Amino acid sequence: MPAIWLTVFAAILRALSMPGWFGDWLWPLVFVSVVLRIMAWEKQPRLWVDYVGGLVYWLLCFSFLTPVHALAPLGAAVLLASSWWMEGVLYRLLRSRISTPFAAFLALPAAEYLRMKWFYFGIGGVPWASMGLALEPSPLYPYARVIGESGLVLLAVGVGVSIWAFWKQRNLRPSLLLAVLLIGASPWLSAPPEPTETLRCLTVQPNVSVEEKNGVWLTALEFYERQKKVTWEAFAGGEAADLVIWAETMWAYPAAEEDAQGLMRRPWPQRPDEISDMADVTLRQRALVQDLLSKAPNRPYFLTGAHFYYPITAEEVETKYSPRGTEFVLFEDRGHLLDHFSKQELMPFGESLPFGGAFPGSEFFRIWAHNNFGLRPDFHKTDDAGPLDGIDALPALGGTVCWENVFEAPFRRQADAGAQAFVILSNEDWFGPAGLEMHQMVAATRLRAAETGLAMLRSTNTGHTCLVKSDGEVVYGLEPNVAGWWGVDLPIASAEATASPYRLGGFWVGPIWAAIASLLALIQGIQIWRKRRFQGKRIKVLDPS
Repeated sequence: MPAIWLTVFAAILRALSMPGWFGDWLWPLVFVSVVLRIMAWEKQPRLWVDYVGGLVYWLLCFSFLTPVHALAPLGAAVLLASSWWMEGVLYRLLRSRISTPFAAFLALPAAEYLRMKWFYFGIGGVPWASMGLALEPSPLYPYARVIGESGLVLLAVGVGVSIWAFWKQRNLRPSLLLAVLLIGASPWLSAPPEPTETLRCLTVQPNVSVEEKNGVWLTALEFYERQKKVTWEAFAGGEAADLVIWAETMWAYPAAEEDAQGLMRRPWPQRPDEISDMADVTLRQRALVQDLLSKAPNRPYFLTGAHFYYPITAEEVETKYSPRGTEFVLFEDRGHLLDHFSKQELMPFGESLPFGGAFPGSEFFRIWAHNNFGLRPDFHKTDDAGPLDGIDALPALGGTVCWENVFEAPFRRQADAGAQAFVILSNEDWFGPAGLEMHQMVAATRLRAAETGLAMLRSTNTGHTCLVKSDGEVVYGLEPNVAGWWGVDLPIASAEATASPYRLGGFWVGPIWAAIASLLALIQGIQIWRKRRFQGKRIKVLDPS
């Protein structure tokens, strides 16, 4: 079979191995995709063949972006297809130095790690749809407790390479290396100890559409009142939670510091900019939170996701928008802001632009995106990265927003900083009804729970709202695409609990593997370049003409 078809079939099977396509039983296809990838490479195709495979793969993986814009999957695929090209480059360089199975064993996980952690188009890491995610529903899931999602990539590739090596060469050496990885990690596979205390949480799923949320159908007050109504229904039903939670940017108004001074200027799509005094913003904020919690049978805290604005001076208001980002904000029952921190991993093109927007035409793109989607992709982030800590009546709560759910680092960083549980705020109505994206978000949350050894509560606008326990068990609270509330006990780890094996050092497996592969490839690339340069000089000496 021609290399192009082998590569395309490898792309299709790798995509279908991800959770959510036709249930959770297609994960073995990721091994077959590795076999097909090696078979294609053995035919020594040109690098454009790898790029075509990447294009097919990412078109399938980002098909859920179609409700955002018909061309959104293509735009993402055109960029990310280069990650498959990088796989091909690394493999070819390593193959000129070592055997086929070990070249593939090194190249594929290295390219995946570089794409997940650092992407060379200036948009940051893109961890979506890794080969490690494919193994989330598999019996290999517990290994995420030791080596994380990046380590699961090694296992996925290792199994595929071992199958190919035994089938084509009767070579057991890759299988022995895989066995070393599996056996070496096995002593640390036990589940984390069960937490002995819980935090009672009330999470509200308002099921508000993107059009309603962005002010096309609902005013800010109507948006607030709809969620307040559901919250008050919970209070009337006797729910006495310690923490009331609204999802990602479900706070209908701008949020700000308690003592903010100056002005807020924020843009509106195809409407005049809004300019407000920050004192008025904070006064309204306090009054609305106090009103929301006025019917509570106890005195709960209120946690929500909001667009948080920072003040500008009167002199700046004509030339500058207020810096704003997506943030976690925590209030006490009288409406006073107690703590907040910002989302650190911003959504490429939705919240940030490549290279910080420092390229020609970036402002035109910001205006176009704002007019079409209601957001300017120039979000601000602070050094405050969580967890929420220092509140006497609450445990230390880590948090992430939507896209951050697929990153390993924010969870590990907050867990190391003392987080005892996580709340994930998300709004996935952008991507249509429940399906691929929602399912894979929950799968990613299970990996984060395994890596940190901490429980995770997903509080969402449209679903999936659920609790993921530290051992990976998922407890679903509400059906997707319905409005309602859910009272749930969030397990809280002890502040003295031992860190997970992944946090204690297992997270180094991925970067060390990538560093070794990249170094070997770089050395070989330099040698090839020097050899060609020497041959070029020799030709000139032999043929002076």
